Amino acid sequence: MWYDSKHVEIKTPKEGYNFIADEYGKHHNHLDSFDRWFFLRFLPRNLDNINIIDLWAWDWRIWKFFKDKPIKKYTACDISEKLLKRHPWTNKVEKVICDLEKKLPFEKEIYDVVLSFFVLEHVENLELLFQEVYKILKSWWQRIIWHFLQRREFLRKKDKEIFKIRLYNHRLQDIEKIAKNNNFIVDSFPITEKNTTIWYIISLRK
Repeated sequence: MWYDSKHVEIKTPKEGYNFIADEYGKHHNHLDSFDRWFFLRFLPRNLDNINIIDLWAWDWRIWKFFKDKPIKKYTACDISEKLLKRHPWTNKVEKVICDLEKKLPFEKEIYDVVLSFFVLEHVENLELLFQEVYKILKSWWQRIIWHFLQRREFLRKKDKEIFKIRLYNHRLQDIEKIAKNNNFIVDSFPITEKNTTIWYIISLRK
């Protein structure tokens, strides 16, 4: 258990998101309006029979886009078992508990697209994560990242408990450098609101 300088408890991502799992869906409308599904323009035009893995899948917010598409399989990978339980049970969805600070429990080159939304700030060892993504991604395919420029932990409250979830402030240039060092082709696209860059879509191609 960690505390910041103001004695606010800082939970690990597993602790924090398990704790608020039943409330996460309340924020979907806000998140949908915030990101506006920009990532769609970076997806392959043809989604027929492809395998997608969503690293840090949260609950069902991203899956709802793919549920009516002709994909082969969608793997929801998250450290929070309570959030994963909120994903629907269908023959296209595989749920896997994943700790992104460790090696991923998947075979080499089995995924066509890797999604990773608002998660890098919760991972300390990006070097290992990028190595693992490169391993599981098929040649010539892509990883799509949404990276929010979050400078400090959000203050959260549930059941009269006030806390934050542990955060690492990775700079865009460091993310790009690590990706290139791991043999990815990198493209970054700033997303702005009111003339201020608030987050990036980062495309990594193998």
